[in-house]
Amino acid sequence: MRFYTGDESGLIKCIDIDANVSLLEAQAQAAKRTKAAAKAKANLKAGEQAAAADTSLAGVEIRTVDGRVNRSNGIQQMCTTKWATNDRAFAVARKNGNIDVVGFEGEQLFTYTDEKFAERVSIKHNGRTISERSYVGLSASDSHFLSCTNMGEVRYQSFATSEAKLMKLPLDACRMRTHNERSSVFAVGGREHELSVWDAETLQESGAGAKPTPIFRAKNVANDFLNLRVPVWITDIQFTSEDATNPTLAVSTGHKQIRLYDARAQQRPVNDWEVSKHPIYHLQASHVRPELYFADNMGNVQQMDMRTGHVFGAFKGIAGAVKSISLSEDGAKIAVAGLDRYVRVFETGSMRRPLHRAYVKQRVSHVVWDWEHKDFSTQEIEEQEAEDIWETMDKAALKKKSNKRKAAAI
Repeated sequence: MRFYTGDESGLIKCIDIDANVSLLEAQAQAAKRTKAAAKAKANLKAGEQAAAADTSLAGVEIRTVDGRVNRSNGIQQMCTTKWATNDRAFAVARKNGNIDVVGFEGEQLFTYTDEKFAERVSIKHNGRTISERSYVGLSASDSHFLSCTNMGEVRYQSFATSEAKLMKLPLDACRMRTHNERSSVFAVGGREHELSVWDAETLQESGAGAKPTPIFRAKNVANDFLNLRVPVWITDIQFTSEDATNPTLAVSTGHKQIRLYDARAQQRPVNDWEVSKHPIYHLQASHVRPELYFADNMGNVQQMDMRTGHVFGAFKGIAGAVKSISLSEDGAKIAVAGLDRYVRVFETGSMRRPLHRAYVKQRVSHVVWDWEHKDFSTQEIEEQEAEDIWETMDKAALKKKSNKRKAAAI
């Protein structure tokens, strides 16, 4: 298993976890090393210094791909993309306003700087004061990137030129997500900012001063039992269908609900479930089964059936709020990361066992599962090692025969 993380210190890290080493086995080996280090420390003579104990877990390798520790370069959004040379790369949106495209080996491919991030901000909106700009969404294709800030500033820009199409949405946007099949289609929502779906290509076709038309604009739910208006607070969005013209979407709210929208049916949600005791901040839809994974601000990650709204399981052992969720290609495993500085891997389904974890030292803001890196089973590894041994033996035998012939010739 291979993961890439972006953190609040501006680092991109690669984490390799051996799928054949269980968490219990790795913890047992780490406990033995700690015990041996404590015993060695107790047997030290006066004036001697003990070596630092190795507390890392077996089967975990971590390396830094790009960046130096600098909180002003903290990564707020991160995604993978294909660069013009058909090489895989990361697009990252940073706290200082930069949007960088970084190769998988750390090479800098593209940089854009939003000068507005250097300006001081103090805006009162909906009873809150917005004191700084931040990116709430980022997506990149092989030719363009699409970004959105909490000020509602949407930018659709080509990598080849400096030309960009801009759109201004209401303030206090909390999340922007793009469609899985069409990267130009995006959905935005936030505090008192109802869900809307747009196509960035129409921005490109619109003339100066033209007002773009949304693909879909949601309406707030009906008033509550006291006939009071229900406040809007969208925290995360997921597209749940392949149709970008009439999409279906799942939305999480800061008022503990998950709502499902169908653009073909109505503007109000077709389903509205209260599924948590705390505000829900992150949402991830499964690409294999009709399931949703959601995380609240207390470190609880749960699994929900999208057809019935039934929450049928939780993932245990997480300390601190979760900032990012990622699924494996087959949907059988889930990786979560957040403020406790761990990337944890669980199996999905009925058991939800913890499979492994990696300590990355910094608070993670985003985790990406590398689907192109394939895991090998123990049997496949043993077969490959056997083939390597036989190949080495054949080369040694040929070399020995060659030496004998040379000796005979002499």
